[in-house]
Amino acid sequence: MLETRTYRAESIQAALLLAKADLGPDAVIVDVRHIGPRTLRGEDGVVELIAAPAQAVVRPAETRRPVTIPGSTGDPLFLSMTALGLGPRFTEDLVRTFRRYRGTGEALRRALAGRIAHYIAVAPWLPVGGRAILALVGPTGVGKTTTALKLAATARADGFPAQVISLAGDDGHDMRLEVLARGLGVPVIRAANGTELQRALRSSTAPFTLIDTVGTNPYDPRAIAALEAALTTAPLVVCVTLPVSGDLDETLEAARRYAPLRPRALILTKLDETRRPGMALGIAERLGRPLLALTTGPSIPQDFVSASTSALAELAAWTLERLERRLRVTDRS
Repeated sequence: MLETRTYRAESIQAALLLAKADLGPDAVIVDVRHIGPRTLRGEDGVVELIAAPAQAVVRPAETRRPVTIPGSTGDPLFLSMTALGLGPRFTEDLVRTFRRYRGTGEALRRALAGRIAHYIAVAPWLPVGGRAILALVGPTGVGKTTTALKLAATARADGFPAQVISLAGDDGHDMRLEVLARGLGVPVIRAANGTELQRALRSSTAPFTLIDTVGTNPYDPRAIAALEAALTTAPLVVCVTLPVSGDLDETLEAARRYAPLRPRALILTKLDETRRPGMALGIAERLGRPLLALTTGPSIPQDFVSASTSALAELAAWTLERLERRLRVTDRS
């Protein structure tokens, strides 16, 4: 009986690429089905593909060195990855894959992408075939305004007219937003409350709208309730925007406090402001919401990466290689 593996991706083609990268070009497709809802607008946008190797696969990396399967205790690389918030199974999968393909460059990244797809869903965000309204919520200072402009500018560069609505922003914030948006050719609308937001959305024909909400203290129930009331007036997707540069437990707790807003997607920011950007993998896995984008600096729109299994694989490879080098130096000292 063939041993099967399951792959998840945004399309059949992407899932098939993951399967072939992991099992070889002659991988046998056993089953394909759509699961969801996982995309921003709620449709079944994630494909689950079950595949098996056509024959026993012997990989070059396996013949060169023994593969050490990490356990929950005693393996420094395993422990270093779990300290970033990754669950034990996810960590074991990544460390095993890293040791099997270490030094193979692109082959390592393809293999890591295949494993990451089991644990983290990514969401396509461009409004193909319909209208998308995305509301960014989160604490003060996490980069919601900059991220909204990055999304809008990237969409416009790809031929999708986009606009930004500032919800409940003060004059200083809105003036800065308008100056930045003007240079990008992105229209900005001000909305003081939910009623004005609804009115702005009804009068707009833009296929892609970003709602930049005022920073909300996750530990203030009244502030959360006020934002919930404003956002429930419109059919939109709430996206929690959180920094990777903070404390892991605080970040996860903050995300839980936004549960009344019923967030359906996740953006992670400030990967450039931490020595542990790999924590993005742990946060995304633990929160279990489709990841939409990563931001890596203040430049608009350059410091922005749409979430994909390949981008996350690059982050995982960089993290594992860096941790291994650090552990090697520690062992020698």
